[in-house]
Amino acid sequence: MKRLFLTITIGLCSLLIAQTISAQDQESSLRDRIAKRQNQQSNSGKPPLTVRAQIMNESQTQEIDNAPWMREIYRFIDLEKEKNATLYYPVTPIGERTNLFTLIFRHLQNGDITVYRYKLGGAEVFTEENRETFKDVLEDFNIMYRQENGKFIVEDVDIPSNEVLGYYVKEAWYFDKNNSIVDIKTLAISPVIIRQDDFGVDRTRYPMFWVPYENIRPYTSRMPIMVSSLNNATTLTINDYFTKHLFEGDIEKTTNVRDLTLAQLYPDEAKRKEAQKKIEAQLKEFNANLWVYNDSVAANNAAAQANNKGKGPSIKNAPTANSTTGTTRATVQKEAKSQSAPARSMRNRKRN
Repeated sequence: MKRLFLTITIGLCSLLIAQTISAQDQESSLRDRIAKRQNQQSNSGKPPLTVRAQIMNESQTQEIDNAPWMREIYRFIDLEKEKNATLYYPVTPIGERTNLFTLIFRHLQNGDITVYRYKLGGAEVFTEENRETFKDVLEDFNIMYRQENGKFIVEDVDIPSNEVLGYYVKEAWYFDKNNSIVDIKTLAISPVIIRQDDFGVDRTRYPMFWVPYENIRPYTSRMPIMVSSLNNATTLTINDYFTKHLFEGDIEKTTNVRDLTLAQLYPDEAKRKEAQKKIEAQLKEFNANLWVYNDSVAANNAAAQANNKGKGPSIKNAPTANSTTGTTRATVQKEAKSQSAPARSMRNRKRN
């Protein structure tokens, strides 16, 4: 009996020790997985957000990989236009309100986002080889800074937000087969510094870098903006401004086999303007041609146009439903009277 009790005790102790070891292994493996995931996020350039913010950001992601139709467009947003000025002001931060470039600049300084080198021709390649550091941006564009404890410090007045007078925007027009609509997705943006020469005549564009829009969307969705001078309420955010496509931008390039810009394809400015209008019309026509309108509506519109030109029957003389009904009723009553037997007078009837 004692031997049996001893055997059971040893077995239980062995089982407890095995469970403790396996629990420690699972805990260590869980820590390894979390650390590995954090390293992957930091290497991929995604901002370190909370779980709730990450879920919200992923829910707003538009999937275009399986789109049956898609066209990539490169635009230039001129911030000197009234419609685009909301991305430029305030030039100097007012409390927590900043313009788009200051927002990008500060999050790049904090290491929240990753930017990539702007290559000649506007091609964007989001790889580790083309990654730009904050120091590279400061030195490439002669931005004043100082170093403290290994960190780069830039004052608000030294941020060149007043010189960023435009943005290159890459967007994808695609057919969303799940919702049967043509939608637009902003893929990446590039701040553009515009500087004049010593004589103040020629203006040159200096694209700074490319930043994937999904990396800054968690921050643009929390930055309110004012989009109208008649309504000063900040009811929209920078993300709404891009999602609703409220900006006005000229087409600079469309993705093509030869990877040429419109300026290279059409050196003449007049022809380039015609090409831009043609592309805009093609995008709108594709959306319009997806739907089949009722033929009766088109026939009524054609009849109305013919009447206005005097080619069709006059509306005053055209029979209406009430007049037709009244005419038919009168005709039926007249025929009924003619077919009925003549009335006989009882006065002249002979009695037997």
